[in-house]
This record gives sequence, structure tokens and C-alpha cells, in this order.
Amino acid sequence: MIRFFLLFFLSTSLLAQETDSLWTVEEVVGLALEQNYDIRLERNNLSIAENNNTLGNAGFLPTVELNGVAGKTVQDTELLFANGDGQSRTGAVTTSYNASAGLTWTLFDGLKMFATKDRLEEIQRSNQFAFKSQLQTTISDVMKAYYNTALEQERLALLESTLRLSEERVKISQDKYELGKASKLEYLQAKVDYNTDQSAYVKQKEIISVRKFQLIEFLALQDQDMNFKLDYQYELEEPPSEEIVIDAALHNNPDLNYLNSNREVALLSKVELERQQWPSLDFNLGYSYSNLNAEAGFLQSNQSNGINYGLTATMTLFDGLNQKRSIQNARIQAESSQLSYEQARSQLVTAVRSAYLTYKNSVELAELEYLNLEVAQENEEIAFERYRIGKSNPLELREAQNNRLNAEVRYLEARNTAKIAEIELQRLSGLLLDQTP
Repeated sequence: MIRFFLLFFLSTSLLAQETDSLWTVEEVVGLALEQNYDIRLERNNLSIAENNNTLGNAGFLPTVELNGVAGKTVQDTELLFANGDGQSRTGAVTTSYNASAGLTWTLFDGLKMFATKDRLEEIQRSNQFAFKSQLQTTISDVMKAYYNTALEQERLALLESTLRLSEERVKISQDKYELGKASKLEYLQAKVDYNTDQSAYVKQKEIISVRKFQLIEFLALQDQDMNFKLDYQYELEEPPSEEIVIDAALHNNPDLNYLNSNREVALLSKVELERQQWPSLDFNLGYSYSNLNAEAGFLQSNQSNGINYGLTATMTLFDGLNQKRSIQNARIQAESSQLSYEQARSQLVTAVRSAYLTYKNSVELAELEYLNLEVAQENEEIAFERYRIGKSNPLELREAQNNRLNAEVRYLEARNTAKIAEIELQRLSGLLLDQTP
């Protein structure tokens, strides 16, 4: 099995492929991991959560502020003192300078900062699960689109084989008609069947183009040339028992882990609100400087500087019962998160069982269809040879031809259904990132 991290090294090779090149599933997945829009958006969300998970955002670190003010006023002044003296100035200028630096550090907030840091840690963890879930969803979607497109490619090859056989039948019937060994009706029927096969071939080419458009959309390569083929070689692996798969899903499924993490976030949010009811104690430290020069007035010059420090205690005694309401809502939200987790857990078990059953049945059906295909191929070969030497009629050959084509299609579809179910099992069990077919 090829490890997940190796896919990144394969992604660049796909861009350099020539037209009519062969794309492997590893290359396609590797390119999707680099280019897919959903993955890139979720990666940005994870980066934001990581940036938010800091001691400063939790409230552990102090706040330092620096302020500075410089001002000048021009005034006309008329002063009369108690002793009868006076002062009159026109355009008196007063200049002042003030600067201060202050530090505020919360020493105690009811331990709320610890709950906040735990919540930020859990939010980052939940975003990691969300990112992993998006990776798995994208890989699953890309692989399913890849194999579904490759299936249509194989179906086209079958139609092409049928078309060649119908063309050969037209030539044989034409030769028989020209030699007088067959009626014109037989020749015309062969041409009708050939035209029918041609029509099916053209329609199948259109289906493949649509499938390729969908695959390219996942890869964010809207300008990609459509002349490429897909490697459809793979082996179906025997999965472990259903109980083992369910146990792996309950432990590793990123969607379930994401909901479990959200449940923890809701509980920590409630703790934060509860601790807001406690008193807080802040340490304050500051330095200030001021300088005043006035051309008029009692005080013509003043300069001061110094340090101030102290403690500030704060406690909310009543806020309109808003804290109580917030705590009640947080408690309800935590209960809702618990219910969402339990619901998702039950749905996951059901999904795993369903995918497991589909896989097992599809593998068994593919084995049966393969046996039937061998019989249909041999029957077609015999019917064609009998028709060539004139021992069978066109209807028998056409029926044998259709039976072989239908058997081929059923076999391919059964294998493809099993492969899609296998991918879904790996996604549900959280193991799709570790391995790829």
C-alpha cells in the first residue's frame, strides 16, 4: 500500500503529462490534495484556529499601552486678581506635552484564563479533525470520480469491441449477399445493428466527457486538456471483520471526533462563563511624564514625571441576571452537542454496516459475473464462427453478441460497486489517509 504522504510528491508529475497520457489514481489524488478548493479553504480555517491558540488570547499575558499627547493653544487672556492686580495678554501661547506607559496584568480571574486556554486548545483540535475530514472526503470523492470515469472508459472499450464485431458482420453479410448466399434483408439488418452500435459508442464518449469534467472540477484544473486516460487496474482486498471495521470507525472517524471535540468545547465554554462570576484582581504599573509652558495665567511652567502602581479588584454583583442566562444557554448547548455526538455515532455504525454489506455482496456478485462472462465470451465466439460458415442466422449472433456485452458490463459494474464500497469503508473507518489502492 502507498502511504498518504507520498501522494504529495506525485502531484506535480500529473501537470507535465502529455495528451493521451495515462493518469493513475495516486497522481490524481496527489494533485487534488494540492489543488482542491475545499481542502485549501479548510486549511485556512485550521491556520486561524492555530493562530488563536495563544497564551495572550487566553488572558495570561499583560497588556502594555503607550500614550503621548502634544498640544498648543493660543488664547486672549484677561485676568483680575484678588489684590487688584491684573493681566492682559493677546495671543498667549500654552504648550503642553504628556506621555505615559501603562501595564495591566490580570493576576486572578477565577481561573477563567485556564478554561479559555483549554477551550482554544480544543477548538484547534476540532479544526484538525475538520481538516482531516475534508481531506478524507475529497480523497474519497476524487477516487470515486476516478473509478466511475474509468468504468465508463472500460464500457467504451467494450462498445468499441462490439462495434468492430458488428463491422465484421456487415462485411460477411455483404459478401454473402453479393454471392447470392444471403438475402438483402440480412445485409440491411447487419447495417442497422452496426449503426445502432455506432450510436451507442458516440453517446458513451459523451458520458465519458461529462465524467472527466466532474473529475477535473475536483482537481481545480478547468483548463486541463481532456485527452487523457485512466488506469483501471486494481485489486479488491478482503476487509477485516465487520466488528473490527466498526471499532476502527468509532475511534478514527474524523467527523465523529470533530463532534466529540465540539462537545468538549461546549463544556469548556460553560466553565468559562461560570468562572466569570468570581472576582478578578489586576496589577497596574505605569509611568507618566507631563510638561506645561504658558505665557499667561497663574502657572507658567510645570513639569512632572513618576511611577504609579497598585492593585485593582473587580467583582460584578448584579448584571441583570445576564451571566446566569448565559450559563443556562451554555449548559443547553453542551447537552445538544452530546445529543449530536450520540446521533452521529449511531448513524456511523449504520453506514459502516451498510457499506460492508454492499462490499461483500458486490465481491461475491463480481465472482459470479466473471464465471458468467467466460460462458458468454465462448458462446459469442462459437456463434460468430457458425455465422461465418453459414450455420446460424443473424438473430442468434446478435443475441450472443448482446449477451457477451451485458455480461462484460455487469462484471465491470459489480467490481466497480465493490471498489466504491471499499473506498467508503476506508473513509468511514478513518483509514483512507493512511493507504490508497
